[in-house]
Amino acid sequence: MGKKTGNLTSLHPGQQGWILGIHAEEDIGQRLRDMGLVEGSKIECAYRSPFGDPVAYFVKGILIAIRNGDAQNITIEIESPLSGGSDREWR
Repeated sequence: MGKKTGNLTSLHPGQQGWILGIHAEEDIGQRLRDMGLVEGSKIECAYRSPFGDPVAYFVKGILIAIRNGDAQNITIEIESPLSGGSDREWR
């Protein structure tokens, strides 16, 4: 029931988490931040493509698709459905 961390690929459709950081090359990292993937933002896995790559996520009210190779560089805290949610607010 504690907090679980992982990378963005750990989320399954319907699961939510909080972005803890992006650990990618500078150009890719900046592009991801420009799309709204910044530390402290809530993110939800929306859809997986039929072959599992890319995956669509809701962040800051928009739907974006990210390749698994890039999603592996995004560290998140996974919101546990058993913990009764999180006390954080949407950003």
